[in-house]
Amino acid sequence: MISVTVVFTQTQTQAGQAAPSAPATPAPPDPAQLREQIRQSINAARDAARDAAQDQQRVFVGPAGITVRGATPGQPGTIYVGPRAVDNLIPQQAVTMSLGFFAMIAFIVVGWPIARAFGRRIDKRSQVGSLDSGTKEQLQRIEQAVDAMSIEVERISESQRFMARLQRDASAHALPGTEPR
Repeated sequence: MISVTVVFTQTQTQAGQAAPSAPATPAPPDPAQLREQIRQSINAARDAARDAAQDQQRVFVGPAGITVRGATPGQPGTIYVGPRAVDNLIPQQAVTMSLGFFAMIAFIVVGWPIARAFGRRIDKRSQVGSLDSGTKEQLQRIEQAVDAMSIEVERISESQRFMARLQRDASAHALPGTEPR
């Protein structure tokens, strides 16, 4: 805010001296003229402040884009970036890689529990279920029958070995010229 100060001075004369002829004081200005002068000085101060701020400001961001200028306007250090230039700041390969990464994470989050459930289902199929009492009794009887048969087969094989030995011994002690039966 700008303030205007008007100072009026009066001169006093000493006794015995004639008052010098005072210069003619100008008439007070018209209020409309005074208002216009104040308005002009305020606008001039605003313009000066704006120019000073723009001289110090080096980066402008606006609807036309981003402008970065050097220390002096028009100097070869001025850079202009259009409004659509920021659309392609990330390379397309990086975007593709990030989308692939997040798709993989989503697949793992969803697929891991499904894979575990499938694995548990396969494990349950491979386990032997519990048998009822009737089936257990039948299996025991079959086991006893197989044991009995194996004992009988062993006896038969022992008997055949014994008979083969007897025949061999008998043919060794036979008289020459007789045929074994």
